[in-house]
Amino acid sequence: MSSFFYPSFWCRDMSLKKIGQILHSGPGNKAIAKVDAPLNLGATVFDIRKKPIGVVLDVFGPVSSPYVEIEVKGRNPEKLVNYQIFAPSKSRHIKVKGRKK
Repeated sequence: MSSFFYPSFWCRDMSLKKIGQILHSGPGNKAIAKVDAPLNLGATVFDIRKKPIGVVLDVFGPVSSPYVEIEVKGRNPEKLVNYQIFAPSKSRHIKVKGRKK
C-alpha cells in the first residue's frame, strides 16, 4: 500500500509531522479532518505508521483552523475517525537544471 503514493524506500526514511485529526467520514471514500495549517491540494496524508491514508481534495474553513476533505484510498473512512494524520515535514523535491536555450 505504501508504494501506491510514494516508492517504499521513500516512505521508510521520511520524517512526518502531525498536522491534525480526522473528525468524521463523509459520503463515498471521503473523510473530514481538522488541521493546524492549510495543506496543498493533492497532498498525501499518512497515519502514525507512515502508511498513506489518502490525498487532500479540498481545504475549507477559517485560515486559523482549517478543515480538509481527504479522499481515502484502500481503507474504510468510518474506521479512520479520531486518527491522527501526518504529512511530510519538508519537501523532498529535487531541483533539476533545465536546458539552456
